Amino acid sequence: MTPPPQYHTEVHLVSFAALSTPARVEGLRRAVTLLVVALLVRVVGALMLGEGAPFGPDGTGAEASVYLGGHPYPLHILLLKFFSADARALSMFCGAVNCLLLWKWGRDVGLGGGGGWLAVFTPLSVLPGVLAAGDAPALTVVLAGAVLANRGRLAAVLGGALAGLCVAVKPIALPALVLFLVRPGSLLGLGATLLVLRQYTRPLWAPMTDGGLLGTWWVSSMGAPPEDWLSWVFSGGLRLMQAEGWALLFLIPLGALVGVWHGQGWRSKWVALGPVLAAWMVSALFGSRLELRYLSSAFVAALPFVGLILTSRRALILVCMACAWPTWALLSQLGAERSRLDTEAQVPSWIVLEWPLVETRPLFDACSTEDATRLRNLAFQLAEVAPEGSTIITEPRADGREGELFWPLRVLRPDLKVAVR
Repeated sequence: MTPPPQYHTEVHLVSFAALSTPARVEGLRRAVTLLVVALLVRVVGALMLGEGAPFGPDGTGAEASVYLGGHPYPLHILLLKFFSADARALSMFCGAVNCLLLWKWGRDVGLGGGGGWLAVFTPLSVLPGVLAAGDAPALTVVLAGAVLANRGRLAAVLGGALAGLCVAVKPIALPALVLFLVRPGSLLGLGATLLVLRQYTRPLWAPMTDGGLLGTWWVSSMGAPPEDWLSWVFSGGLRLMQAEGWALLFLIPLGALVGVWHGQGWRSKWVALGPVLAAWMVSALFGSRLELRYLSSAFVAALPFVGLILTSRRALILVCMACAWPTWALLSQLGAERSRLDTEAQVPSWIVLEWPLVETRPLFDACSTEDATRLRNLAFQLAEVAPEGSTIITEPRADGREGELFWPLRVLRPDLKVAVR
């Protein structure tokens, strides 16, 4: 006798419930595994760069601002307070979480989790996670908003609003906002937040020609929008093609090709072009002042689309191992450069991979200064012995790097005066 239709329905519901729990457990296991591996990679990377003065753009100044205030990006300082003013620890944590969020976002939009695993090992994903900087935390805010937006409706608007907060951490994560084109409803919340926090994007729409990077992002066109837009765009693309090989920038256009060819739905296909356009614009804006880490957000946004072609676990493992090679080369060569220029920093002896060759001096200068650890140790000594109210004078350094001496002094001895000769 054939059972009634209701019986069949109940059987299917029971079967679904029985299968869903193991599936959820398996998904959780994979997520935890990815997070642990990502964190381990970043801990090892940080060890390769050694111990000493904070190593990263504005690391010392940001850590001091936890106590002194006055930092241009207050949300970064707020996050630092939860990590005892340790900018590198915050970056390592956020860098690992970014891989997990990217993995989750890719799965939610039908691209799979391969992009998250690529982010674990690729150089432009690992580097922000081992520096004392706001790059990785800012990207965390964007990716957390993107994952929230995928829940749809009100969550999409809230996710966009959350992502817009990245400009108060560090605007370097702005290129990753192209991911929100998958959920057009999220652009409402995103636009509202960026409008409220428009002061943090002033260097783009109200540039100050002589204000440095904090005053204008139109660096390649002398601090103002270019007159010859065609030449400006062309020079940006040329700069990308001339970038050092260790950055693996070819993955950005590869992600676009794969996304357009294999993406599910027209929206996902066209969003795959977003990281290419974002990277191109960043390159055009900064020109010869371009640092490859400025492209990290656009690079990371392209990885879920690259992951589409990594359909087998074996292929994913092989590609991740291949990506780990230039990452090791980058960090080992940069660590060796730091050991040479900052002699009091404790940099372990690692195997230095000489290929691909990394131009380490510009990277070092962006993250530190010669004898930075000696200056920091000197600050601790002066804080103990300097007479009350005395003035500490030092020679100026590029990009205000005399702060390696001054910032710790201001925290430890507010009574002291500091000056540049």
